[in-house]
Amino acid sequence: MVLASLVAELGAAKHGSSVGVEKLKTRLIECYPQITEHMALIRQRQCVLERFFRYAKNFEDYYFFCKDNLIPKMRAIFKMGSFPVILSAEHSGAFGIVQALRSVHPDKKIGILYLDAHADIHTAYDSDSGNLHGMPLGMVLNRAHSGQNVLSDQEKHYWESLCALGLENGALDFDPQHLIYFGVRSTEASEREMIKKYHIPLFSIEAIRADMSSVVQQTQVFLEGIDLIYLSLDVDVLDGKIFSSTGVRENNGLQPQELQALLDGLLRVFDRRLVGAEITEYNPELWNHKGEDEKIVWELLTSIVEYALNRDSTLIRRDDDRFA
Repeated sequence: MVLASLVAELGAAKHGSSVGVEKLKTRLIECYPQITEHMALIRQRQCVLERFFRYAKNFEDYYFFCKDNLIPKMRAIFKMGSFPVILSAEHSGAFGIVQALRSVHPDKKIGILYLDAHADIHTAYDSDSGNLHGMPLGMVLNRAHSGQNVLSDQEKHYWESLCALGLENGALDFDPQHLIYFGVRSTEASEREMIKKYHIPLFSIEAIRADMSSVVQQTQVFLEGIDLIYLSLDVDVLDGKIFSSTGVRENNGLQPQELQALLDGLLRVFDRRLVGAEITEYNPELWNHKGEDEKIVWELLTSIVEYALNRDSTLIRRDDDRFA
């Protein structure tokens, strides 16, 4: 496996989540010293250009961060073939990660498992806040070209340039129905319209709680024939009354044991088609529940790490058998 630490906070509503990345990374190295053989640190660089873009905060910094740093580094990681476990500070990085995956595998059909309280399908055209962590999937899909925000011709040009980053040599269009939502419960009208228009599968908290095995089975059906699958887990999918260490928490989410069971089920059934997993938006600077929140995140993270290490060791054994 490759441990990728993405400490940029350009898209965050509240800062401090990079501290969560560093805390988890340090603990992982203590418990799994073998992972130090393959690690990547992806940082942001501040931009000194004029800030002209009105409807996405830190747009200029984010554009060049994705173009010059995030996408190239993630492209190199995906080319290695080892399973990347990604600790990201906030969710805007999911765009660059998916774009890198699409660029490395331009002829493959890609699916996304998105565990989150929010749909993150806003764009510069319809976002009220301008926070980029609410836009990564809107950028990947790039279906919205109008909304309450009236972009200038210059802003339109740069928005389209952002959405095309990493795909200069072409790639299959991303099918919105290959995006699967789990636990999304806080959406705005424009997001609900997009989900309805493009028939994006969404499993509610109630559906997951009522019959988790059926949810996992239905997800398999939705992604039948998909070549590669990326899993992204925002810890705000948890119930905000229980888990407070995240920037935009929402109540009435999953219980920790429910999320753990869902994650384990998805890792099990998609197995070799999974090409990476991310945990994001853990912010211990907002800690109210002392050690309880870190324990919850740690158990989720170790499930992914154990899966990745076991998968890599299985591949090594198969190679050894082939050349015996």
